[in-house]
Amino acid sequence: MANPFFRPLIGLFVCCSIVACKPSEPEGSASGGDKTLAYDFSLSQSEFDALSAENQFMVANKLLSTMYRGVPVDEFFDLTQGLEEPVIQYTNFIESTQTALNTRMTDEQIISVEQDIFGLDDNIETEDVDESTPARFTNIDNNEPHQIFMARNQAYPLSKNQMEQWMSFFLANTIMFSPAREMDSTNNQDVDRVLGYLSTQLSNDASMRETVRGWLHNLSRWRVSRSPENHALEMFELYLGVFNDTEEEQQNTINGGKACSEWYLTDNNADYQLLKDNTQNGIKEPVKVFDQYITSCEDLYDIVAGHPLLVPRMVEVITNYFLDGMSVEEKLEVVEAIVATNPETFQDVFLAIMYSKAFLLESTRPKTFEENAFNFLHAMHYNSRANSYPLDRAILDRVYDSSNNGNLIGLHNMGWAAMDYKIGRTPFLPMDVLSFAAYHKAIRESVLLNTRAYDGRYFPETEDFTEETPPREPTIEIVDGAFYVTGTENLKPEMESLSPEEFIDFNFLTAMGRRATAEETTALIAEGEVRDYLRYYENESGVDELSLRRSGGGDDELYEYWADDYAQMILDYISRLPEFYYYRAVQ
Repeated sequence: MANPFFRPLIGLFVCCSIVACKPSEPEGSASGGDKTLAYDFSLSQSEFDALSAENQFMVANKLLSTMYRGVPVDEFFDLTQGLEEPVIQYTNFIESTQTALNTRMTDEQIISVEQDIFGLDDNIETEDVDESTPARFTNIDNNEPHQIFMARNQAYPLSKNQMEQWMSFFLANTIMFSPAREMDSTNNQDVDRVLGYLSTQLSNDASMRETVRGWLHNLSRWRVSRSPENHALEMFELYLGVFNDTEEEQQNTINGGKACSEWYLTDNNADYQLLKDNTQNGIKEPVKVFDQYITSCEDLYDIVAGHPLLVPRMVEVITNYFLDGMSVEEKLEVVEAIVATNPETFQDVFLAIMYSKAFLLESTRPKTFEENAFNFLHAMHYNSRANSYPLDRAILDRVYDSSNNGNLIGLHNMGWAAMDYKIGRTPFLPMDVLSFAAYHKAIRESVLLNTRAYDGRYFPETEDFTEETPPREPTIEIVDGAFYVTGTENLKPEMESLSPEEFIDFNFLTAMGRRATAEETTALIAEGEVRDYLRYYENESGVDELSLRRSGGGDDELYEYWADDYAQMILDYISRLPEFYYYRAVQ
């Protein structure tokens, strides 16, 4: 099963990989116990600090968006000092996030967040006290285990636990570990098996070689390969990048199939189980694979897991996703640099590529829907409990359920389904007319223009979680929205002093990591006045100045500002810009 998507890079890399993966002094090494990267190709804290404030914010969100997260403008900058000359308050971003991603959550934190995700029923024996917690996400169960992983990825704080959930999901959507639900021989049990296996290995800090070795004989791997010879063929292609091109490679595949010939997959009537032919006990004559003689499938697994090409292949596959659009030579340079650091675990590889200058400063590939939408929503303080369809508490079911073709935000409609494809998600985002049309429609109509999902108006208040007077402490954190104090349309205090120009920049920075141009600002202010979203009000000095429209009700708590309406107009414009769908390089 030759894979055309990986062939160009691996062809160049095979020539030098035997040398590259020998033990050698890395280009840099993590310092002491502070868990920060110090490789020559990594973006350091000092290099990050040297960027402009705007580019720091863009790079920060570029990094977090890969894990479907984001940092809000009002957390990164001190909005009380405006955005004309933004003052950064999120200090040491590079070092602090690296430390966080290497730090485990406490048991108490896990219990609290799990309750937040899945909810807690009220105790019926205490009628006068409401002890319930509404689930952050609903419509997820063990039949869709990848949704549970995404729920934890969304709700866990930045931590090693959170990164393990995301890495498990990421790897399970690559050619190396895909459960391939589209095949007749697979089902949701295979999704559960691969995610459970990967998360356990990652949690135990297992090496890449240990992880691959343990997976090769898994039922779910056999359900994808289905026959001994194809099992050997796919092992070589998926985990070594060795394709069945030469006569020697073809003979390796034939002999590998012979070594595994005592194993077979049953048919549909027997539910595709992996069984051993008990009339066989290994093979009668040793066979030669990669210049080594073997007598069993276990021997073959050991050869693959211990092969010099395995680690470079792992690095290459992951790097291809991050650096799509770069030349083969540019990708190869990054792969070689990472391999030279002698990475042991998958987390070593992910952190190295995520924090690389090549990705953070130079890459310009298309963002996936998950990277774009979830980054925006996190940066806008999105709350699923606002119940703004389709971004309500069933959001993950709508995004990841491949069976609902009428679902506007379903990734399968964009050619980007999770867990379905035999070769996993391609290392490039499908940008054909139909796939991109579905992407654009979904993110414009259901995300950007769906301001009630993130503006704060319908966010839960303390009073929503109690039957007591005075109210008990809520079981979840009460947070404000992007614009409003929770449960109202009162602007958050830090937003009140923003000028129309700064409010426009607030939305541009959140959605695209840049400010509006002078021409865009002029046009959007003019249109805001036409639509009556902006009005002149007398300031403390008695001078009329343009501001977000307020109601005339004085103490009206619900309809004081029109910030969400104006933001909707701004974001509608942004949704039509091609650059909104791409990562930007630092200029």
